[in-house]
Amino acid sequence: MRYLLLLLITSIIFPDNHIFRENTRNRQDFNTSSTSNNNQYRNEEELINFINDVVESNNLPGVSVSVVKGSNIVWNKGFGMANIEEDIIVSDNTMFMLASVSKTVTAAALMKLWENGLIDLDQNINDYLSFNVTHPNFPLTPITAKMLLTHTSGIKDNWSVMPYYEGDSDIDLSRYLQEYLVPGGDFYNQSQNFTNNPPGTNFSYSNIGAALVGHLVEAISSQPFNEFCNQHIFEPLDMDSKWFLSEVNLANLATLYEVSTGGGSGDNCFEIGCGFFSYDNPCQCDDYCDYFGDCCDDFEEVCGDGGPGANFNPIEHYGYSDYPSGQLRTSSNDLAKFLVLFNNDGIYQDVRILEQETVEYMKSIPYPNIDSQQGVMWYYKNQNGRNLFGHNGGDNAVSADMFISLSDEIGVIVLTNCANYNAMIQIENALFDYAEQYDFISELMGDLNFDLSVNILDVIILVNTIIQNEYIDNGDLNYDNQINVQDIILMVNTIIS
Repeated sequence: MRYLLLLLITSIIFPDNHIFRENTRNRQDFNTSSTSNNNQYRNEEELINFINDVVESNNLPGVSVSVVKGSNIVWNKGFGMANIEEDIIVSDNTMFMLASVSKTVTAAALMKLWENGLIDLDQNINDYLSFNVTHPNFPLTPITAKMLLTHTSGIKDNWSVMPYYEGDSDIDLSRYLQEYLVPGGDFYNQSQNFTNNPPGTNFSYSNIGAALVGHLVEAISSQPFNEFCNQHIFEPLDMDSKWFLSEVNLANLATLYEVSTGGGSGDNCFEIGCGFFSYDNPCQCDDYCDYFGDCCDDFEEVCGDGGPGANFNPIEHYGYSDYPSGQLRTSSNDLAKFLVLFNNDGIYQDVRILEQETVEYMKSIPYPNIDSQQGVMWYYKNQNGRNLFGHNGGDNAVSADMFISLSDEIGVIVLTNCANYNAMIQIENALFDYAEQYDFISELMGDLNFDLSVNILDVIILVNTIIQNEYIDNGDLNYDNQINVQDIILMVNTIIS
């Protein structure tokens, strides 16, 4: 009843194409122990079987994974369904919503401007914006871009005015932030939109702060944020990555599913007002929605107990006004190109996106006395005995993870089209375990663009290599220390066979 009342109130305050969000996109610091053991994977088939078992036992609709080692993408594979109703499996080009993993791209966009000398990260952001942003409790303390990038700005997420929309938000990013951050705005609330700490003194995870990073990019570059990312990141990396649903080829986009077990109506904790769902412990939602004290009772009443398996309930694709904080959609394979940048000094396949100095700075911890884990939007965590650097993402019917093990430059991406972070961590740990010992198929001779296959694109690269009188190990198919027409013949035969 209270949830229905909440929906009624929201429909009056906002247009009828959205609902309020719960706090589902915060950084999750899981020190989860793996159920996997690297000794159990004697070959790739056993790894695949393990992931399939996790997908099935945890009722995951679909999963896409990618692994990078050093400067190469060495493995990419899909599991399960991108669309259950249409019987569409997860493929190499299936796009998933990234939730807060999107913030890593948002940070990279601003750092592009930094390395070009267009922004001082320690300067007042009001020197760059068309409107002033001031912490109302500490008006004399300026907010800087560095604070936004490290969640220390004092800007807080007020979830009562951070709605979901069916599709893309109908409120422009600049307008929304003004209404949220400037006194007199429709969404302004001094006590709810800001912390009680001065800027630069306390960690408080902020989606609104990340969105403001995106708007800084707009203000400085005089370009819409999505267009800036297209020009400076996605197009150079040949990434099919989109911020807005209207730009996405929906045929390639994984359907979002709310999953329930027990055979009831299929509603989950989010739908009854709790905002978070754990398969292992449905009552965990209480931790995220204290004002719904009877969440667990409601869950039992709605979902039932002991029913016939899982219910997969598709939901509409959604967006939000603070979109640079979590709305990016892409495939795991394309996201892996971006991840390689942070193993390879800002370069992917001879294309430089970021300067080495920029990558090193993003891996640093600007305020170690405030938060010893927080880098420049990316963060560190210790998981299963590994020191990992990256970001996770969680939203309604979305889980995503992207982390690098810095000791061996192994990077893992796991994307799902439902909310089950714990299952995703099992897969992530298994991939790290396996990648530490095996090279997957990165040594596939003739795979010159590392797309895990040998095709006409590799032939073109090989021909250009010969024309330019260059040598690449993976193109020397007959191991004679030369690149010539004999290698082309062998490559063509490989394609035919």
